[in-house]
Amino acid sequence: MKRLCYTLSSLALAAASPAMAETVATELWAEWQAQAEAAGQTVTAEVTETDNGLTLSNFTTVYEDEAVSTRGTIDEIVLVENSDGTVSVTYSDLYTMTFTFEIDPGDPPANIEVLLRHENLEMTISGDAGARSYAYTADRITVTEGELWGGDGPPPTIELDMVMTDIATTYNVMGTDPATQRFTSEGSVGGLTMVMEILPPPPEEGEFKAGLVIGPMQATSEGTLLSLTNMNQLEGTLPEGFELSGSTAYASMGLEMQFEAPGEGFAAIYSNEGGAIGASISSEAISYDIAASGARATITGTEIPVPVEISVGSSELVLSVPMAASDTPQDMGMRLGIQDLMVGESVLGMIDPGQALPRDPASLLFDATGQVQLFVDLMGLDPETMTGPPGELRAITVNELNLSVGGAELSGTADFSFAPNQLIPMPVGSADLQLSGGNALMEALVAGGVVPPAQSGMVMGMANVFARPGATPDTLETTVEFGADGTITANGVPLQ
Repeated sequence: MKRLCYTLSSLALAAASPAMAETVATELWAEWQAQAEAAGQTVTAEVTETDNGLTLSNFTTVYEDEAVSTRGTIDEIVLVENSDGTVSVTYSDLYTMTFTFEIDPGDPPANIEVLLRHENLEMTISGDAGARSYAYTADRITVTEGELWGGDGPPPTIELDMVMTDIATTYNVMGTDPATQRFTSEGSVGGLTMVMEILPPPPEEGEFKAGLVIGPMQATSEGTLLSLTNMNQLEGTLPEGFELSGSTAYASMGLEMQFEAPGEGFAAIYSNEGGAIGASISSEAISYDIAASGARATITGTEIPVPVEISVGSSELVLSVPMAASDTPQDMGMRLGIQDLMVGESVLGMIDPGQALPRDPASLLFDATGQVQLFVDLMGLDPETMTGPPGELRAITVNELNLSVGGAELSGTADFSFAPNQLIPMPVGSADLQLSGGNALMEALVAGGVVPPAQSGMVMGMANVFARPGATPDTLETTVEFGADGTITANGVPLQ
């Protein structure tokens, strides 16, 4: 998939290399070649000048590294200089990508061919040097399998059919130096469907099938143009100046996978009612923002005794961490939210057949911020040469903690700091915790036979020692304090 992203970006590079109002097609072609060279690609074509532009025949892009050689070809690209100063670009219907690699060292090269086709692709390039724009639309883009050959033995059988419809995208490219050019993009896709089937070569038996459906999508992205084309070259370190960020929102998603082989099988079905995915990556920091609503999943298999059914009302994961070494602490953060989590009765019935436990939905919200000081760049970290920890935790603040399960609810906040040069980080600070419905949940666990009465009595007794009654029935509160001298107390009672 990483290589597919690369070759698609190669096609986008050719399409996105915009002309300013007075730029002729020959200058565009020179720009494309310069941008490709900066990205480590080789771009060639048979060039024919026309009365109003340029025709590129047998357009080819090649990228090679130690693992994979990637080759893309288009029969013809036509550039037409319009009277309004813009340039129109049209492509042949077929774009062929070929990936060549060794499965095992010494084996003959294996080759996988992927075919991209479009319907009614229209592209217009405009703008001045250093502030260029292009826009394109297409009714449909289809990705299918091509030939498979080479390798040490017969190849598997792969059938692939991916379709994107109603594509509309705009790009803005700023700057003239390929090494520093920046871009912004905004686009939409009416929908995406994919069906894939893989059969192993004889005499092996088995079958893998997958299907994916995504509803209307809207996406934005920005960064350095060279970062976009260099995504495939990430080998543990980021090139200097690497910077990319983007987000995609979608209306719905459905995914189904199935694997069958003699004596074993597995199937999974997932769907949701919409969500969003965002990410930002640079040599300085990485962040993710993932959310979904109305999610449902069912998992079955020969190694799974009963079907596993799960539904989630909404979920989110937000994470930001520094990646570069620094002389001072840097901010980090995490937010994890899971609301209205329900597990199917087929699983709960195995744990609690008498239904003594409440079947209330479970929820979790954890929001924390903090600081960490890194001594080395994490992207270039080599575990074999490490002589100590890559960094140290300096502070963490739990802004919100809320866990609801089985009718009980645990909530709280915390604030801790950590001194430098500690082999084992020791916090200094306090945490305030509140528990409601704990006794009722424990009684239900005992009634259902999940927890023995003796253990229940011990847990409830300890809770009453280290916590104080709250303002309402069946509530407990406590403050856990970590002293600078290593002491720990809960509700004023020493823990060590």
